[in-house]
Amino acid sequence: MKKYPFILLVFLFLTSCIPVKTVTAVLTSEPSSPLDGQWQGTGSTPDGKSFKVFLTIQNSALAGLIYNFTGSNGIPCTAIAYGQIPIPNQPKITNNTLESVLGDDVTISASFESDSKSAGRLAIQWHDRQPNCNGDYEVTWSATKQIPQISQSANAPKPNAPNLFETFIQILIFGLSNGAVLALNAIGVTLIYSTVRTLNLAHGDVFALCTALVTSIINIIGIKQNWPPMQIASGLAFVLLSAMGLGALLSVGVERLAFAPFRGHSRLAPLIATLGLSFILFQGALVWRTFQGSWIPGEHRSVPGIPEVPTDGIPSLLPEINLVKTLGLPFNIIIRFSDVFVILMAFALVAFATWFMSKTRTGKAIRALSQSHQMAEMIGINVNQTIRRAFALGGAFAGAAGFIFALYYSRPFGSHGAQSGLFAFMAALLGGIGNPIGALVSGLLIGVVSSLSDYYLTAQWTPALLLALLVILFAWKPTGFGGEGEAESTTVRDSIILTAPAQGAGVKRWFILLLIALAVAPLVLQSGQIILRLAVIFILLTLGLNLALGITGMLDLGFAASFGLAAYITALFTSKFDIVLVLIIGAGVGAFLGLLKGLLSQRLRSDFFAVATLALGLLVRQVIINLDFTGGMGGIGGISAPHFLNLSLLGQTQKYYLVLGIVTLAAWMSHRLIASRTGCAWIASSEDELAALSVGVDVGRSRTISLMVSSALAGIAGALYASTLSFVEPDLMAFHVSSMILTMVILGGAGNVTGAFVGALAIILYDKSIIPQLADWLALIWPKDAFIGSVPDIRGASFFNFGIVLYLTVLLRARKK
Repeated sequence: MKKYPFILLVFLFLTSCIPVKTVTAVLTSEPSSPLDGQWQGTGSTPDGKSFKVFLTIQNSALAGLIYNFTGSNGIPCTAIAYGQIPIPNQPKITNNTLESVLGDDVTISASFESDSKSAGRLAIQWHDRQPNCNGDYEVTWSATKQIPQISQSANAPKPNAPNLFETFIQILIFGLSNGAVLALNAIGVTLIYSTVRTLNLAHGDVFALCTALVTSIINIIGIKQNWPPMQIASGLAFVLLSAMGLGALLSVGVERLAFAPFRGHSRLAPLIATLGLSFILFQGALVWRTFQGSWIPGEHRSVPGIPEVPTDGIPSLLPEINLVKTLGLPFNIIIRFSDVFVILMAFALVAFATWFMSKTRTGKAIRALSQSHQMAEMIGINVNQTIRRAFALGGAFAGAAGFIFALYYSRPFGSHGAQSGLFAFMAALLGGIGNPIGALVSGLLIGVVSSLSDYYLTAQWTPALLLALLVILFAWKPTGFGGEGEAESTTVRDSIILTAPAQGAGVKRWFILLLIALAVAPLVLQSGQIILRLAVIFILLTLGLNLALGITGMLDLGFAASFGLAAYITALFTSKFDIVLVLIIGAGVGAFLGLLKGLLSQRLRSDFFAVATLALGLLVRQVIINLDFTGGMGGIGGISAPHFLNLSLLGQTQKYYLVLGIVTLAAWMSHRLIASRTGCAWIASSEDELAALSVGVDVGRSRTISLMVSSALAGIAGALYASTLSFVEPDLMAFHVSSMILTMVILGGAGNVTGAFVGALAIILYDKSIIPQLADWLALIWPKDAFIGSVPDIRGASFFNFGIVLYLTVLLRARKK
């Protein structure tokens, strides 16, 4: 129980650090500009929906915007996110006009006809906050300036606008309801992790697929809000059982495929295997999307470049009642029945999980196993069976969480992939591994902090805040809060994942042949030099990760962050410098991130370190997206070509040989490092940490240096990418890029320099050359209007391909051992 006061203290600290803001501006009797003051008006959309608009003008700038309207089923919708705009972001009124994009969801234009009359337009995209308010609205509005009442308090709110207390309570309600869903998913994570002590990276995909199943079944059955209550209840009970069944089935499948084959032999293999299964399940979500009613073959209607996952929504099936108004309470607050429902469901399921863990035979076995596998086996507990049941229970909770999420938001969960379960693991870590009540408390806390950040900061910085908190938690509490049981004080080299560094004359001959083939390739091939250059850049990335993982045994799942950040630094600041200086700066940027990872490595064991680097990589990407001068999701183009001693390298062939020369130098350096005293220290620290310490190896310092060198190579690769391809984008730092590099290392053999060449070339040429050509060939020979269907979309199966290669490589290596 000692951790609950700690969690409360964390919450109080976070809320105390938030500056107090009022929704409405301070009224002053002496405005500094004729337009300053409170403006109130009305507006409407082309289809006749009415809006109320409240503006606050200070110092001839828009200091606040609040609007409200009535959503479906009579639900009041009030937007307070821009009730107080930070001074640096306040758009100025110029020549009595205002044009500004306040955020991703609101654009405002205004014309001030006089000191007391104004009119304009609002473009609103309201999504995810309240299902009955969701929609895209084009509002034409007019407003008049309100005369301040000197007798009123300086902070008196305007009619129909929430005051400070009501605003805080509303934010708290949003946070608790969002946090309750997160807490339910965290319970499944904590139950599974407590038994295997390795993170299941496929758990987020299980949850996402369960939400897709819920919405699909509801749409197939055709459940409507106007059905009789008992009929709705019975239909939803069937959907809940189906979701829990799918969650349990998928979770047990993950255990059988990714954990059972490696149990007792490897810690890294299950983690990497679940990553491969995560890609396969992600591919399943993409296929699922094609069977939904809104799917139109050949039409891509979402964000370009982002794969389409299941998106079909469902009707709102929970009673849309504002309990505050129903009870006649004198507050301008919206507490919907659905908010109370999701919170009560979270408490009910946590109570069930707590009872199950403390009173049932299986629950007691799971608790015993979480404390010590050896002791549990000695007292007669069937370890394999108990682990399987824990996975089934965790998967069932993921299904229940998916059911509640889909009912609450009236849509499936939109984030798939290994990173989608990261915040659930954060809640499990904060609440104490194996503790359902702790998962609930921490999930609610994270939800509230997220809502506070959305309002008092901006919504776009909330993910960055949570990721930063996750990294700090990892560094502060390496084994988690309330984590009991087995702790790994030393590490032993993972013989399944980490192969011995390849040596010998035969290996050197293959290495030389590969270099010769790459050198003559541009002379033989008339086209495809950009693909070749990209492949060689990925060889450099693979060489870098090979040093961290293959030699030192540190799995860096945020490796692409060094690559992408160096590419952005090159694009923004250094592209006009000499290429030698550009590469040095890129290496320095990468080495800095490597230093941060090295500091984490001195605190964290293998799987926690992997997840911490994943969070750090996602944090860097989110910050790059949020900054104004980085181009957002659009990236930066038109980067200057590299030059050396005033000689511009404009030709494609020149750029290719520049990259190949750097990669050849990096490969030679890798060979020398591995054979050096430093390389021997790296290998010793991964072979047996305790033995390395006993012979005088500074393991922490050794790992830090390895991660810095590894990330420096990624930084050089980023500088080369930006300089030679003239374009950078946030996706360079995306998790799938780190996963792709990991696949290259595993395929070529972790610890094998020549294998790094083979793995990178195989993956890039397969993805960028072989698959497109095979798709074109299939399109030519596929019989038209045949009963067997349309041409298979093999380009769209890339996630399955990467996942199956990664999984089978790890599995085959394990069987050879």
